[in-house]
Amino acid sequence: MLTVWGRADSSATARVMWALEEACVAHQRRDWGGAFGGGDDPAYRAISPHGRIPAITREDGFSLWESNTIIRWLATTCPQAELWPAGEAARWQAEAWMDWSVAPGRVIGPVRTAYRRAEPEPAEMARTIRAAAETFAVLNAQLQGRAFVVGDQFSVADLALGVVVHRWFRIPEALARPDLPAMEAWYERLRARPAYQTNVVAKASARPQTLGMGD
Repeated sequence: MLTVWGRADSSATARVMWALEEACVAHQRRDWGGAFGGGDDPAYRAISPHGRIPAITREDGFSLWESNTIIRWLATTCPQAELWPAGEAARWQAEAWMDWSVAPGRVIGPVRTAYRRAEPEPAEMARTIRAAAETFAVLNAQLQGRAFVVGDQFSVADLALGVVVHRWFRIPEALARPDLPAMEAWYERLRARPAYQTNVVAKASARPQTLGMGD
C-alpha cells in the first residue's frame, strides 16, 4: 500500500490524494508538514530532499516526491486509469499544462492572504485579484470548446490544475471576482467527480494523530 506524507489542507497533497482515488490505488495518508512538522526529520529528508510535502512511500522501499511527478508516475504505472490523454500531441500538451500549473499557484496565494487579513486593504485585494484573473484567463481561453484541459478526456492536466482553481472559486463573490465562464463550466464538471469532491472540495477536516517515520 502507498503512504502519502502530507497534511490534508495542503493543495499539493490534495492533488495527489485526488489522483490516487481516480486511479483506484489503495493508499493511506499521514499528517506531515506545516503545524505537524516532520520536514527536518532525517528519514523524511531521505525521501523528500527539500523536506516539503507531499511525498509517497511504498512498502518495498520505493519513494517519490513532488506532486506533479507523482501524478505522472501514477498515470504511467496505472494505465487502466487512462490519465494520459490519447495521442502523442495531446500527451505533450498535457505535460505543458502541468508545468504551467505553477503560474496560477503563485497568483492565488496573494489573493487569499489579502482577503484573510484582519483589516483587508481594498486596493491590495483588487490588485491581487486582477493579477490572478489575468493568469486564469489563459486557462479559460484553453477551455473554450473543450470539456477538459486538453480535450474531451480527463487527464493529468486537469489533476494538476483542479485544486488551485477550486481555491479561485472560493474567493468571496463580494470581492468582484471576474467571470471566467469556460473555466467555471470545467470546474463544475470536476465537482461532479466523486474523487474531486472528497479530496478537494470537501476534504476531511479531522487530523489524525501524527506518526513518526518509523511508526
